[in-house]
Amino acid sequence: MQDAHVLLPDLTSSITNLPSSRLAYFAVFDGHGGARASQFAAENLHQTLLSKFPKGDVENLEKLVRKCLLDTFRQTDEDFLKKASSQKPAWKDGSTATCMLVVDDVLYVANLGDSRVSLKTKTELKC
Repeated sequence: MQDAHVLLPDLTSSITNLPSSRLAYFAVFDGHGGARASQFAAENLHQTLLSKFPKGDVENLEKLVRKCLLDTFRQTDEDFLKKASSQKPAWKDGSTATCMLVVDDVLYVANLGDSRVSLKTKTELKC
């Protein structure tokens, strides 16, 4: 099994001085060539996200969250590549990443690789 996932429906208490009232994180990682990259991402991506997440009373939170997600993906990739290249022999694992971040009532979706999110909504039928 090369896949990993993370379900964190309530991260609100994980950040002090959070600029929102709700924070949740969900992610799926599809490993390729081994499970180490997907496991690393599952263990570290949300930790990096929390460390980079905007704090305090901020303006333009949506723009800051998008930047935070990009920086988080970049940092996690760099951290894994550093660890993988230091191994003897070097790890050749890879992984896709698909994450959903809920901030208040806004859903952010980020993906890397060929994995995607499909959102389906339940619609009410009126007769």
